[in-house]
Amino acid sequence: MDSNYLAITELTSEINSIVRKSFEKGNEELPSSDVEHILKITSDVAHKIRPQLNELTV
Repeated sequence: MDSNYLAITELTSEINSIVRKSFEKGNEELPSSDVEHILKITSDVAHKIRPQLNELTV
């Protein structure tokens, strides 16, 4: 479970960084490339932790 927590913490930090940088550049909305990156890294983390979560619920 600690690795899941770490993965989610890193994901949250990365998303925060992306949003902060975009805001600091004066963007009111995230560019599509940032949205795509966020979706990809979120999907990667979900695929990483999903098998471990399934083991806990079975």
